Amino acid sequence: MKINADRPRDLVAARSKYYDRLADHFVREIGSNRIRTIIEAGCGRGQLTIPLLGKLPTSTRMIAVDSSKGPYAGWLNEFAAGLHRRRLEKRVRIVCSDVRNLDGLDNESVDVVVSNELLCDLPRKPQLQKALGEFYRVLRPGGIMVHGEWSSYPTAGPQGLLIKHWPSWTPDQLFVMMRDAGFHDSRVTYFDTTVHLGYENAVEELRTWGWTERLLKQSDRLLKHGGIDLPFEHVIRCAKGR
Repeated sequence: MKINADRPRDLVAARSKYYDRLADHFVREIGSNRIRTIIEAGCGRGQLTIPLLGKLPTSTRMIAVDSSKGPYAGWLNEFAAGLHRRRLEKRVRIVCSDVRNLDGLDNESVDVVVSNELLCDLPRKPQLQKALGEFYRVLRPGGIMVHGEWSSYPTAGPQGLLIKHWPSWTPDQLFVMMRDAGFHDSRVTYFDTTVHLGYENAVEELRTWGWTERLLKQSDRLLKHGGIDLPFEHVIRCAKGR
């Protein structure tokens, strides 16, 4: 499925529809077991957190973790404001922390760990190993993890700009890393929804990815002809032994 955001006025609705569908996918992967506490690692502005809360039992509590540094500075403040507007703040505990050092969270204290577009921010093997070690530590026996990542496979429309997501971890690489961290029963599913960004939206998206004005100028003709399609996601699920 492709969600179109051809004009700036389309973008909010397109993102809302995208994350609502992604939350449905995550809920299916989480399963129907009784869930008391979920950690979302790298929650950002809460794009996934808020629709997830709406699809989980009201008794489920969320611990939302983000460093809120660098290009993400201030995002936790935006997230907190969004929770307040929706009267969801009692269901969410916000923790400003690096996911490689979750000292504020007890051993075996949560049922599920989820993340979306987090692992690509841990491009070196020791970084990812530390994060997976922390996730293993805080998960209860039998707990599960679900991580969504943009695919590294290039995608483009007929005339659009070819987008390849980098840095990225392939499913095979993640299987090995998660196995070595102690997890088992890894599986991958694919989220078959993308967003098409028209020219103005594509330019703003690429700026958030760190594209310079020189790169944007070089790509201007392709962006005007076809915009960009965001990459599809692969979603990895695994479990901690009982």
